[in-house]
Amino acid sequence: MGGLQGEAVVGARVTALVFQAGPLYCAFPLDEVVETMRPLQTRPLAGTPPYVRGLAILRGMPSPVVDVTHLLTGEPGEISRYVAVRAGRGVVACATGPVLGVQEVEVEPAEGPTAALSGVVSKALIAAVGRMETEPLVLLRGIRTVPDEVWEAAGSTGAAA
Repeated sequence: MGGLQGEAVVGARVTALVFQAGPLYCAFPLDEVVETMRPLQTRPLAGTPPYVRGLAILRGMPSPVVDVTHLLTGEPGEISRYVAVRAGRGVVACATGPVLGVQEVEVEPAEGPTAALSGVVSKALIAAVGRMETEPLVLLRGIRTVPDEVWEAAGSTGAAA
């Protein structure tokens, strides 16, 4: 079970945490997932992109909260779970729809099929694509779309706590 960060994926089977983000089936490679939880109290932050819901306290530390549906589709999502994932500067709480569990998913390189998603989903977020029965599934790379200002706010909040 290796990470997909920067690797080419060709007809691979990946152990992943599968969840819904609005109308999309999505997954994170299991080695990027820290834990799942019920949504936590989240404090909004002014001046952040619309997909950043704010900050929540995860295991005693302020962490950015990203609405995955909003990030991928441009529309706010109905949130039922938080999935904590490792990101560039720390742990990010990904606000998602229902978590469907850990599954082996078969995926293909993202180059061809994601052409239909261009303009909606940043190609930098997509590690690979697969399917969930008859529906497409998007395997995401670690969430690295949290602006520096949000990480700085999380750091200063942690220092003040």
